[in-house]
Amino acid sequence: MLRAGFRDPEEFRRLTYIAALMRCFPGRNRLDTGDLPPPPKGIANCAHWLDAELKLLNPRVMILVGQMAISRFLGPAPLEERVGKAFGKRPMMIPLPHPSGQSRWLNAPANRERLATALALIAEQRSEFAP
Repeated sequence: MLRAGFRDPEEFRRLTYIAALMRCFPGRNRLDTGDLPPPPKGIANCAHWLDAELKLLNPRVMILVGQMAISRFLGPAPLEERVGKAFGKRPMMIPLPHPSGQSRWLNAPANRERLATALALIAEQRSEFAP
């Protein structure tokens, strides 16, 4: 988030609220190299909690991290069609790829450019709402 204009991790934590699609930890994968993805039933079961949080918070901007979050709010589509663009007005939704080391999406130069554009969009919103 430093590349998106936040001065340091403390400022990012102070100015943002992080929510998850699912409240329960899904566990580690069989190889113990990462966490299991949240199962669709778990996401559906927790949806009312996330919806209630968002209604209370009324965010100006939502940073959607990863395909699951992006699909939850914008519907399914390839990351290439979403990252680097903003959707909606209040909240404005800015998709980012998941930062997992297992993802190879950022290996493509065009995708790194999409990420840079998305981070610039976040920086613009950050400067507008939190000078």
